[in-house]
Amino acid sequence: MGAPPMRLLIAGWHGQLARALAEEAPRRADVKAFAIGRPALDICELPTIERALNEHSPDVVINSAAYTAVDQAETDENAAFALNAKGAGALAAAAAKRGVAIIHVSTDYVLDGSKTAPYVESDPTAPLNAYGRSKLAGEEA
Repeated sequence: MGAPPMRLLIAGWHGQLARALAEEAPRRADVKAFAIGRPALDICELPTIERALNEHSPDVVINSAAYTAVDQAETDENAAFALNAKGAGALAAAAAKRGVAIIHVSTDYVLDGSKTAPYVESDPTAPLNAYGRSKLAGEEA
């Protein structure tokens, strides 16, 4: 008998990426995915994070939950940081505490766009706006 399927928890169910991942997962026999969004999993609320991790016992968490209103982040930077930085950090810490791998989805807004060649993961970051700064803080959390 083969190995049990990898258990994948996808945070941010209401977003485009989470829905696409959740649609793709059933096509793979080696993956069992659980896509959850607010209010059941609010990455800014530790009790909901703990409950989701306990209930689904994932092997991997994909964090696609995000504050995505790029322009609005300029006037509501606290809200962007609450979700993209503090929430991402809380989810990552709770996953790490359980030995669960986490994939954090970021954005090209953490870069300044001045490079003429394709970017690589080791390139220095230089966000130009509040949204980019909040996503970078989430990467660093």
